[in-house]
Amino acid sequence: MKHNAYLQLVTRDDTSDSSTTKPIARTAAQRQRAYRLRRKRAVIDAIGEEACASRVTLLALLGEGLAALDDSDTSTRLIEIKRESIRRVLKAIVTRYAIDLTD
Repeated sequence: MKHNAYLQLVTRDDTSDSSTTKPIARTAAQRQRAYRLRRKRAVIDAIGEEACASRVTLLALLGEGLAALDDSDTSTRLIEIKRESIRRVLKAIVTRYAIDLTD
């Protein structure tokens, strides 16, 4: 009961105007662009926090890292950074999904 009382105390600052605010109509291209930006931000935020990242974000990080390793123009320093990132991503995936690598 105490938990519900706490939830009722927390309010938004703009609740008085929320009934008059209308949703913004967006085109399909705008929605797609917003989705891509959210995914990009999620990937950036997940660097170093792989254990908390979503599956889609982990796969995006893995894809970026592998693409950088495959690129012949990647510097030696960046290759080492990407290898470490790939290790962290794979460790998060193996841990999360309890993948047994002993075979």
